Amino acid sequence: MSADSSSAVAASGMARATPLPQPMQTAAPAPAERTSAPAAVTSAAPARPEVLVPKKAELTLDPQARARDVHEAIANINEQMQRNGHGLAFSVDETLNRTVIKVTNSESGEVVRQIPDESLLRVAHNLDRIAGLLKDETI
Repeated sequence: MSADSSSAVAASGMARATPLPQPMQTAAPAPAERTSAPAAVTSAAPARPEVLVPKKAELTLDPQARARDVHEAIANINEQMQRNGHGLAFSVDETLNRTVIKVTNSESGEVVRQIPDESLLRVAHNLDRIAGLLKDETI
């Protein structure tokens, strides 16, 4: 800090900042001198641990059991919705294997909304039927 800046700091009533301590300078260590021959290098590689590869898990999916589980779950959800007075009904479209959700007016029973929409389901059913006419194979 210069003398002019020191007097300006003193005149402004600010305390004079103390200088930060400088980092200690250390000398780099001198390189070690080699007085003896290098140590003998062994040619044997270190032993590797044995690696065990796990067997692949075999998953067996029973489509009929899965469909039964889905239908049971849907029945439980629909029962819970009716008990609580909610106008929601879940089902599975068997042709498309898609979940269908219907929102109904609980007083009148009128379907307020359906997901996917009824017209979309009809189009999908027609496409499925047309695909069978175009290609006479089952997959």
